[in-house]
Amino acid sequence: MNQEKGLLLKKIIKHIFIINILIILMLSVSGCSEYGLDSQNLNNNNSSGGIENSSGNKPDSNTSGNSATSGSQIKGEDNNSDSTGSKTDNELNNNEAANTQKQDNESSSTTSTTLNTIQNTNENTPPKLILEITEGPVILEDNSLCYYRIKAKVKGNPAPQISFSKDDSNGAWGKNISQVNLLAGESYELHVKAENTSGKASASVSLTWNGGTINKGSTSIVADEANPSNYFIEVSLNEQKVRVFYKNNLLKEIICSSGAPQSPTPKGIFKISDKIKYSWLPEYDVGAYYFVRFFNSYLFHSTPFDKKGNLIEEDQQNLGKPVSHGCVRLDLNEAKWLYETVPSGTQVKVY
Repeated sequence: MNQEKGLLLKKIIKHIFIINILIILMLSVSGCSEYGLDSQNLNNNNSSGGIENSSGNKPDSNTSGNSATSGSQIKGEDNNSDSTGSKTDNELNNNEAANTQKQDNESSSTTSTTLNTIQNTNENTPPKLILEITEGPVILEDNSLCYYRIKAKVKGNPAPQISFSKDDSNGAWGKNISQVNLLAGESYELHVKAENTSGKASASVSLTWNGGTINKGSTSIVADEANPSNYFIEVSLNEQKVRVFYKNNLLKEIICSSGAPQSPTPKGIFKISDKIKYSWLPEYDVGAYYFVRFFNSYLFHSTPFDKKGNLIEEDQQNLGKPVSHGCVRLDLNEAKWLYETVPSGTQVKVY
């Protein structure tokens, strides 16, 4: 009996010993796997430039814990993770680029809209005139006088100038309000005008002792092509060229012949005034066509013609040279074009 107990005890001890060995081996294998996984992950991180460096974020602490289950499986996951990370980075970069482009487009659109708004605000517009009877008829207690006050509301760019056919207050109520006094039984039709470089507007109001009637009036628009503020002329004495601009765009460049050294063309800023289709110049014994005056006796005109109406070829050949008596000579067709195209009031710069 004691012998059987001894054998049983030995078997138990033996099993415990084996179990301990197995536990130690399992722990060793588990440690080696973890160490190998960490090294592998470290190598993968180094080869990809580091998670923190590539994406700007620190790695998730759960990644190492989950990766201890299987080396081959985790390796595949790491490779997929690298690929996914690269894909994610590309997507982020693409999204950032798209967002940047969108912002640039929106900014460009906003800038364009602002510029268009500014441009539209600065465009010349003809006057629009509306009359309003703000007071009247007001009859004095002794019935000796009745008066009205009429207000002119006007819009346009540049700011239109307002004029009244009558203002018995002499401007006391402001530049856009007129007072009209009527005697007993008297009537009056007040005419109001508004004018700027783009056009004119007019309206009137019929006033009687008992009441007033506003007439609608009308607006006349100056044709855009005939508006001198849209044109500008440059005369370059060094280049012997005339440049005509329309709304800041070069419309035409013309070869000219300005004043000779002993009779130079004056420099400065001038304005076109009157025009003459043809004139004979007895002091020079020549004639010319299409005179356009810009300062005193200085004009644009064609190259000279003789008494028989023939073009003087020598003067025609001298275009591009400063040989005139002070005027600016042009070819006949170019002089005709300038005469017919550019309106009086256009600014001229000679330099």
